[in-house]
Amino acid sequence: MLPFIQTAYLFALGSMIGWVLEFFYRKFFDPVNVERKWLNPGFLTGPYLPLYGFALLLLFWLRQIEQFIPIDDNYTRKAVLFVIMAACITALEYFTGLIFIVKLKIMLWDYTQFWGNIKGIICPMYSFFWLLLSLGYCLFLDPPITRTVDMLINNLQFTFFVGLYYGVFLIDLAISLNNMVNIAEFAREHNIIVKIDELRAQIVSFREKTLGRAHFFVPLRFSDTLHNSLERYREFREKLSVGNIRENIKGNIRENIDKIKRK
Repeated sequence: MLPFIQTAYLFALGSMIGWVLEFFYRKFFDPVNVERKWLNPGFLTGPYLPLYGFALLLLFWLRQIEQFIPIDDNYTRKAVLFVIMAACITALEYFTGLIFIVKLKIMLWDYTQFWGNIKGIICPMYSFFWLLLSLGYCLFLDPPITRTVDMLINNLQFTFFVGLYYGVFLIDLAISLNNMVNIAEFAREHNIIVKIDELRAQIVSFREKTLGRAHFFVPLRFSDTLHNSLERYREFREKLSVGNIRENIKGNIRENIDKIKRK
């Protein structure tokens, strides 16, 4: 088991790397972001995604088990390792998403539009991305990260920067969790699942209309903005539900008309 400071460093590094990856992915590749806006990908204010912090810890620990995989061929053994890594991160993603949905009625990400998704939390496409991430980690990141982790043992002054990071992170986390509790209470009151990406869009829209601008780094912070945006979000979900019902009715009518014509 890694010493505490090294574990803290890996978590911080993974959280920031993951935020950067998601930041550019959502801008240029995310099919949901059709307007190609720059979006803060996390529910926290700052540039870190805790899920990726835990993912990097998993990758670092799993990298050590390669020698215990009972396969002689080097390439096959590495391929099996990559699959194990991707499966473990997918499991982490699933249980994290499930806990937020069940306990807080909050959906941090939404894969419902992707084929083969399970509860909108995981899907084959993103599991494949985790596989590529595992491959990239082993080929490019593992050697320098391992050297840095070893270096921390002999350069404890570096702990100042790790401590500074966590000071800011914990303040941000406390504020964001307080907002999450407010969102969860709203979700239970109205018996809905709040999708963070949809709520963020309502907050941006509200701030643009009331203040003339939207702040990139504080999407969920201000209580008045959050309250008004939640009400707008509820109306948005109600309209969406009504729209879906209408589309289903129209679809059934068209289907019945086609059946009559065929007869």
